[in-house]
Amino acid sequence: MSTVTPISDDQLKKYSFLFSAVEKNMGFVPNSMKTMAREPAILAAFTSLSGILLGNPEKTSPKLFLKLLWKNIGWSSKFMKRKDRVPLYLRNLVSHVSSNASGCRYCQAHTIGEAKHNGVSDEKLKAVWEFETSLLFSDAERAALRFGYAAGSVPNAVTEDHFVELKKYFSDDQIVELGATIALFGFLNRWNDTFATQLEVKPMSNAQELLSSSGWTIGKH
Repeated sequence: MSTVTPISDDQLKKYSFLFSAVEKNMGFVPNSMKTMAREPAILAAFTSLSGILLGNPEKTSPKLFLKLLWKNIGWSSKFMKRKDRVPLYLRNLVSHVSSNASGCRYCQAHTIGEAKHNGVSDEKLKAVWEFETSLLFSDAERAALRFGYAAGSVPNAVTEDHFVELKKYFSDDQIVELGATIALFGFLNRWNDTFATQLEVKPMSNAQELLSSSGWTIGKH
């Protein structure tokens, strides 16, 4: 399936300090990390978390984490200032439909409130589950939301067609950003449903106002 091309081996050389440590721990370098490396800030953040949770302390030098942290200060600053990023409101909406697909009521409430906070109208938020037919959504938004819902589904329902549509409106780097956002909520969906995190008053109010017509309930939260 044609998705997003990982960066080339020549481009990977600048991250050799990181990948050599990964290879020492795992015996190889996962191709997934080569795709993440299209945006080094995402790669570094993921590597820090996975290294803390799954790294072998006998094979991972504390100096590596310090170097990675230092490097990521620059990478993250550069990434956050990029002018070509996927708009924040759309990342909020993609996170919402992805969380809905996975069934996390807590994250659905948070993401609909964040979209409202970032300027999406109540009318559009209430129509989010009619995005395929509603005139309030552009073709680019529809492509991103389809992708979010398919990626959040279990089993994963993303197909090559999703990428064909996405590439009409988004660069490969932007698609990686969307994928990373969905993956972040994969973590948060599992976390909050597992621990039955208590939903706060503000997001509960937003969800009750904006999602009641779609059948949202607080569930275990």
